[in-house]
Amino acid sequence: MKISPLKAASLGLLVVIVGGSAVAGPKPDPKKDYSKPGYSAEASASAPPKDEPPPKAVDGHNPWAPTLDVSVPETASDPPAKGEWESAPVAKEVRVLAPDCKAQRIREWYRITCDGAQRMEVISGGREGVSFGRFFKSAKRDDFDFADLGWVIFPARRGDRRAFEVFYWGKWGPEPGSIITEQFLEGDSVPWISVHGLHWGF
Repeated sequence: MKISPLKAASLGLLVVIVGGSAVAGPKPDPKKDYSKPGYSAEASASAPPKDEPPPKAVDGHNPWAPTLDVSVPETASDPPAKGEWESAPVAKEVRVLAPDCKAQRIREWYRITCDGAQRMEVISGGREGVSFGRFFKSAKRDDFDFADLGWVIFPARRGDRRAFEVFYWGKWGPEPGSIITEQFLEGDSVPWISVHGLHWGF
């Protein structure tokens, strides 16, 4: 029985796929010593990644080293008034790795502010109590102009699991610059909130 070249090629590809030898996943580089520092899968909790500039210390606190010995109320309260945020203390329990962002807290309410942020949005989790805003230094500016900073306000309630994405103006328009995650699960003494910077290398 004759088999056309096309069928023969197809059968050969099928044999390779079934055998698995030609489509195996990535393999370790034999020339690299993965036991050396730098190849560890464990991230340091005391310093930001080496490829990111460290955030500036705020009120003598290193933003990348959260202080977990704080008390966050679990009784729901009304959102803070706009003016209250001006003097709100730094939320030292929040881990901030994005150099241009900072975290504040009033009761169980958090505000994450990022310099130059043009847009923020919920990408996962609930939206209850969440609000967004932008700040313009010039009163003549409107929503079509570049904002000087953006912020998101949200309550941290037991059972929360959510994430936000922060967009900045990049080379070709708005692009993701930071990710904010928040979760407050059973057994957690405080909400776990992190602000991570993203670098695309453009």
